[in-house]
Parts: sequence; C-alpha cells; structure tokens
Amino acid sequence: MKIKTRISFKEYRNLLFKLTYQKPIMKIILCVALAMLVWILGYYLHFLPVPKPQIYQYITLLLITVIQPITIYLTIRRNYNSSNHLREKLEIEITKIQIKVQAESFYSEIKWDKLFKIEEQQNWFLLYQNNLSAIIIPRKAFSSTQLKEFKEIFLPFQKSLFISKNKI
Repeated sequence: MKIKTRISFKEYRNLLFKLTYQKPIMKIILCVALAMLVWILGYYLHFLPVPKPQIYQYITLLLITVIQPITIYLTIRRNYNSSNHLREKLEIEITKIQIKVQAESFYSEIKWDKLFKIEEQQNWFLLYQNNLSAIIIPRKAFSSTQLKEFKEIFLPFQKSLFISKNKI
C-alpha cells in the first residue's frame, strides 16, 4: 500500500502540543499553575482566607502559563523549519515486512519488528523508531480500506511492540 502526505506546521504544532501536555509531569505543572491562580484570585476577590501572594507566586504563574508555552512553540517551530523530513511531501509504502518513507531529500526503510512502539492517536499514527523519534502518519492520508489494511499489517507485531490507542 502506498500513501502520499505532507504535514503542515499547524498539524505538527497541534500534535506536539497535545503530546507534550498529555504527559503526567505537565499535568502536575498545570495543576500548580491553577493552584497559584486560585490563590491569587482567592486573595484579591476575598473568597479564600489565604496569605497575600508573594512575587514568587506571580512568577510561577507567569512561567507556567506564558513562558513555557512560548518556549514549547518556538522549539516546535525551530524543529519543523530545520527538518526536511517534516516539511517535504512524503511517499510512504507500507508492506507486511517494512515501511519505506521517501521524500525529496531522504529515503528510509524500517522493518516492523525493529520499531520501538506504535501509538494510535485520534488523527495520527506514530511509529516510534526509538524513545524520541517517530514516523508521523496522518490518519487522513488513508482511505477507509487502506486504514483497515494498515491496522491488519501491524497487528501481528502487537505482541512484540507496545501499541497504545490514545484516542482523545
């Protein structure tokens, strides 16, 4: 089966923000920001008997709600713009043995049994080659019959690979 796709910056940005903020540590950090916000609002609106917020609470809230997302966004943009793999039109050939990815500037082959993990998201399939590097395939690149065929191809590898369904 062959599919052709291109990942736009907007799609890539949305995917990476989703992946970043679904991590447990990021959820904890957001809870800390929420606690700081409740503390500050509770004090100034007089609905909580809390001490007056110090500069540290304001700085923490600013770092988590403004600086952190900006830093993540800039990192995503830098990665996207520096990677030919992400910006080019991809031709992906999927067989029962391997996945071949070809673009203007590169060609890659990886066997199914050498993949680290397969993750199924609501709009994406992420085929991890290692802990940090994945082949990103948009679900919209598949027709309904291709999607069924694709799932049938990676099912035999389900026992040897970690396959997660993160349908959010």
